[in-house]
Amino acid sequence: MANEPMSVASTSLPPDASNSANESSRPGDAVIERLDDPAVAAALVTLLDNAELLSSIVLAISGVLERGDTIIESVAEGVQELKDAEFGIGVTRVSNVIEVATALEADLPSILAVLRSPIADPRTVEVVSMLAVATTEGVARARMGDTRVAGAFGALRALKDPDVSRGLGVLLEIAKSLGQRIGGR
Repeated sequence: MANEPMSVASTSLPPDASNSANESSRPGDAVIERLDDPAVAAALVTLLDNAELLSSIVLAISGVLERGDTIIESVAEGVQELKDAEFGIGVTRVSNVIEVATALEADLPSILAVLRSPIADPRTVEVVSMLAVATTEGVARARMGDTRVAGAFGALRALKDPDVSRGLGVLLEIAKSLGQRIGGR
């Protein structure tokens, strides 16, 4: 029932209210006029649909505010315990974390640029992963067998293999695209 959309058209003025929009003498008239706006009605329906969630959020924020001092003290104690702890790795390790975090902060613009570039695109990652697997498999096969191409005729014979032909076709397309980017097209 909470998720059923509310009809704006079903909202009507009380029988004793004036039908003139200019005569808003009662405080409730302004509210009724606002409910006639579809955007306001839709927003109100959304709020009503999520009333339980909103109530939980308000209670959680209230709890945090009520116990703010306790929470801050606990966090401060935890930080102090971390500074004092050895954990078998020593306090110097905590300072190393701080050094690394400082270095990362300085390099953050570069890191974000890489993450926003085509390098981090899932399609690029998939192609690079496929290339890495193919390279590893190819090197392993070459080490196990006697993979050699003797001369131009040997290369032409290798092209009869559909996998070799398909792989060389991909390499040619990559070379063409790279050339176009280098040439500025």
